[in-house]
Amino acid sequence: MTVYVAEISGRGIAAFDAANDIEAKAQLADRGFLRDLIVLQNKGRALWDGVSEIHVRMATPEETEIWQTSRAAAIPSGEESDDEGRHVFLVPVIDPSHDKFDDDDDPHDDDRDGD
Repeated sequence: MTVYVAEISGRGIAAFDAANDIEAKAQLADRGFLRDLIVLQNKGRALWDGVSEIHVRMATPEETEIWQTSRAAAIPSGEESDDEGRHVFLVPVIDPSHDKFDDDDDPHDDDRDGD
């Protein structure tokens, strides 16, 4: 397997493994992955605008190391995984849809009911 990167506007966004270039390009059509690119944000902006071209390229050694480290952390020692194609984001991301349902982070929650 080779590690590839989905690149948007010249920036490596996500690393993943694939058997070859054709399979890597096919992964860019995955609906779940495309949804993540539209929903997840970096620096207050969506990773992808839904229009810009997404390029696929081979990962740099640094990107490959990030992917391998993430994969190793996700798989307990000694266990095999058929986790082929798992995407590892190369930029910090947040999911703003989680914030809409999470009131536990509001420091004023305890004060709303009065003294």
